[in-house]
Amino acid sequence: MNLLKEPLLHFAVAGVALFSIYASLNESLPAAEGIEPVSIGAGEVQWLRETYANQWLRPPDTVELQGLVTDLVNEELLAREAQAMGLGESDTIIRRRLAQKLKFLVEDTSRLAEPTDAELHQYFDKNIARFETGATVSFTHIFFNPQDRADTAHDAAVALAGLQKVDLNAQAAGDRFLLDSEFREADEQTVSSMFGEEFAKAVFGLQPGQWRGPLKSGYGLHLVFVSARTAAGRPQFDTVRDTVVEEWRREQEEKTNREFLARLHEKYGVAFDDGVKALLEPQPAAAR
Repeated sequence: MNLLKEPLLHFAVAGVALFSIYASLNESLPAAEGIEPVSIGAGEVQWLRETYANQWLRPPDTVELQGLVTDLVNEELLAREAQAMGLGESDTIIRRRLAQKLKFLVEDTSRLAEPTDAELHQYFDKNIARFETGATVSFTHIFFNPQDRADTAHDAAVALAGLQKVDLNAQAAGDRFLLDSEFREADEQTVSSMFGEEFAKAVFGLQPGQWRGPLKSGYGLHLVFVSARTAAGRPQFDTVRDTVVEEWRREQEEKTNREFLARLHEKYGVAFDDGVKALLEPQPAAAR
């Protein structure tokens, strides 16, 4: 029994499994004689709709339902192949576990490939936007709460005039704000998540060195002083090499999964009955 505890044996078993998956990915998957296609019925689609509604407290729309059915088809295809490979017996729980197991094995196989430096440089250049450092802004703001003022815009304009005349007392004209009043090297997404997209775009359009406004956010009006801005920039490859490798591997996994599922579609086929087709077609908008 000590043999079962040997790490070398475990490694060999894992290697055989991965080699089998690798071979299946690189061989054609001809449709076998007498194999029934994956069949999706109206009852299964109704089950998907009810399960979704129970979880999200609303029925899925057409696009969401199509996505659920696609996931079900892919799950069934993976389960079929897992069964053909002898990975287990089929029932609802086992089918999902088998499909998941085969999916993990396929992904593990795709991770065996190591990119060359030339491939990584090519991927980096082709997808440079993913690796660029975003623009940032450092700013201070004074908040004017419309719930506490009769004429918020007028009060903000008066305070702005004082600030532009270097009257530091004008800063005391603002109202208490629950968030920070000063931000350093914040990117546009951060500013947008706190104040709203319109405010963020306006702040990133301001030139540094002068009080501006009032700018509107979801809270009220703000006077803003931008102290510094940095433009988006292209990083050096060596500084983001690890990130490039991760992105390359992630894309390879997605590609491998797509190709493997496409070949399973060819091998097993998929059939929808007329009731399912009707359920998946876009529904006319309800009259109001």
